[in-house]
Amino acid sequence: MTEQYRFFDPTENDDREYAADDFAQRYKLILSNGFFNGLSVSANDSMTVTLSSGAAFIEGYDYENRSNIDLNLDNADSTQDRIDRIVLRLDKFDGRYIRAFVKKGTTATNPEPPELTRDDYFYELSLAQIKVTAGKSYIDSSQITDERGNYSVCGRVGLSNRISDQITSVDVRTANAYPSEYGEGVNSFRMSGSETPEIFQGWLESLNVTPSDYGRELSQLRANVLTQSTRNETGVQQITIYDFSRNLDYRVYGQFTRSASALTNPLWGGWHEEVLVAEKGENENGKFIKYTNGEMKCWFENNETTSVQSQVGGTYWNNRQFSFPQPFVSRPYAQERVRRTSGTCWGGLRSANANSCDVYIFATSDNGAGFLGYVAEGRWR
Repeated sequence: MTEQYRFFDPTENDDREYAADDFAQRYKLILSNGFFNGLSVSANDSMTVTLSSGAAFIEGYDYENRSNIDLNLDNADSTQDRIDRIVLRLDKFDGRYIRAFVKKGTTATNPEPPELTRDDYFYELSLAQIKVTAGKSYIDSSQITDERGNYSVCGRVGLSNRISDQITSVDVRTANAYPSEYGEGVNSFRMSGSETPEIFQGWLESLNVTPSDYGRELSQLRANVLTQSTRNETGVQQITIYDFSRNLDYRVYGQFTRSASALTNPLWGGWHEEVLVAEKGENENGKFIKYTNGEMKCWFENNETTSVQSQVGGTYWNNRQFSFPQPFVSRPYAQERVRRTSGTCWGGLRSANANSCDVYIFATSDNGAGFLGYVAEGRWR
């Protein structure tokens, strides 16, 4: 049958019978595999480990452990280590259960954890790895690796892939969509400058930014939009713009937030940028911090003293030029730094441009000397 539907009550002439797997298929449309809470594995300083209470969800079937369970591991080999796993196993074939088991690994010089079984009848989640050390008669906490947070073998229960797979297509909304177009609760979607360029461009225009502000093309940008709202309370929306290039470490370029008084309010408030650190570093010319709003701060103090050399009237002076560790796009605001080592000294800024600044040292006598440096603030983009 092309169209399937469920669940309906039977009538006298129309029996409606449903199997457990029919219900499981329904729940699989909503939730992904993983654990809800608990189910930690702890050591007992013996060859048993304890699985705590908690709950999980596997292929549409529910599991709950209501009290601690002790699980026995086989004794260690005398010469080689092995890695066991504590797994939750769904058995739809004969046992018809979900239970916790020790899945024994194979001894080896460099042992690997046993592979998980995942087919039409059996499905396993790994809660922890247990390293069984050769010649050791007990398990301690250092031998347990928690795998509940690893989504490739377990992970937290979330939305099913059938729902989340469409967050880059069906769920994408324009920047001027009313708050009422978002459902109550938490709603998120992702955008690609290459797949939905017109919609993406609309969001950038609402933020008053352009791809060139980040030194990138529209097709190289991605964004995640997260909306949290309730019917009668404040709705908050956040957009994070980032780079799709691994070579640029998926750099985050900006994060912006706006709000509405409620879902029923047809208007959003203005955007407010949350300034993040985009990059920081240092080289022979000093240290720098770049921020996602395009601002940058550079600073430096020379580790060699500068002595006064020239004299004008009763004032002695010298100067030194410093290159910035990163260039500004235009002349920054710069301020001299002078740390006196001898004489009565003070500083001054002689000049500054996008790439460097020139710092004075002044003194009242010819023995004036000190460490020179600067602090400069401006824009890197």
